[in-house]
Amino acid sequence: MGGVDGGLGCLIYEKILANMRDGVATIDLKGRIITFNAAAGRILGLDPAATVGQSFGEVFLMEESFDDFNEVVLKAVYENEATHSREVTVMVGGHRVDLHVTSTFLMLERDGNVERQGVIVVFSDITEQRKRRKLKRLFGEYVDPRIVDRILDRGGVEDLKGARQVKTVSFADLRDFTGWSERLDPESLVSVLNRFLTAMTIPIGAAGGITDKFIGDAVMACWGPPFTDAGQQAIDACNAALGQLESLPALRRELAESGVAGAEAIDVAIGIGTGAVIAGDIGAEQSRNFTVIGNAVNVAARLQEAAKRYGQRVLVAHDTRAAAGDAFVFRKVDHVALRGRSAIEPIHALIGRARSVSDDHLRLIELHERGVTALSHGLPDTAAERFRTCLEMEPEDRSAAVLLERCLAYAETGVEGGGSGAATVPGAAAAPK
Repeated sequence: MGGVDGGLGCLIYEKILANMRDGVATIDLKGRIITFNAAAGRILGLDPAATVGQSFGEVFLMEESFDDFNEVVLKAVYENEATHSREVTVMVGGHRVDLHVTSTFLMLERDGNVERQGVIVVFSDITEQRKRRKLKRLFGEYVDPRIVDRILDRGGVEDLKGARQVKTVSFADLRDFTGWSERLDPESLVSVLNRFLTAMTIPIGAAGGITDKFIGDAVMACWGPPFTDAGQQAIDACNAALGQLESLPALRRELAESGVAGAEAIDVAIGIGTGAVIAGDIGAEQSRNFTVIGNAVNVAARLQEAAKRYGQRVLVAHDTRAAAGDAFVFRKVDHVALRGRSAIEPIHALIGRARSVSDDHLRLIELHERGVTALSHGLPDTAAERFRTCLEMEPEDRSAAVLLERCLAYAETGVEGGGSGAATVPGAAAAPK
């Protein structure tokens, strides 16, 4: 650190300045820099010893990127009865640095008289704080602080301007929203919906995901770099879906205690897709938000709609099933033609975590999948026999009932052949394009 002058110089003052994290500079009435501590040098990329004694104008006023910084300093001269504070941006070594700058005219009492000494400037590096504030704006209030830290560690918000990435996307939708809207008054409906969306959002953050947006009575979330490891994203999304299911009993009790009639019927339908998306800070200049768009988003939305048809609470795309590996038990529900996808592909119900599913349920899964395989090979009679057995084991098995109905239709119309067993799952009206 450089030297000090006159009444500003004493040993204890120098030690305080040397250990401060904030930058401190003082400028005398002639515009000469008389104090410039180590933190100031570190923040602004200047040598304190070489800076002290120089003219403030020579060091700072000739540098265009310091214009806003200089304005705060000069305000202390022009308006010397006030303290001036502002957030500014400067360029240091080719890198952007955000600062919080405070300046005030320094007045000292000497021999009973108040004398003007110059300007004191205190500034701190708030670059990380600004990044965090921007992340909060981009992702809303549901961002887990750990995710913010992870984004900053991996490159920060500059990586969010738009890129083609592989992500896992989920939609969780309140079942029978139309029925709820008809039974409840507007105030009660909004209360139920807000509590539902909150319950669905918490497991997303717990599994490292980002709550992308709310679409009516549905919450859309995503996983993938820079929030989670690419190889972990499908597992995280499935864990979040199971967490959403596990949150329902407490939600039902809470709503029942609040006097909501039929609270025990609150349920969710979830769709999960994995694939290429465009991810980035998207929107009008005045109102941008991080979001993802693309085929995987549409697939997740359509599977969420299809979950109701098949009587399943969670349906996942084949890509998600493959990426999740053996961490969960899945049930191949059907082969479908998703609108917007050229190939017929299997879709799967997420049943539970590995080793948490009973042997009876595993036998039902195996039998159903054998029926799906027979149907996809154009063997509706064989498939029908297997689906009937499924219904004998579990009379409320909606998936087996849907496919048995299709088998009987094939038998009646004489339609058969490879691939004839595929259903068509249309686009969901609310699905982002």
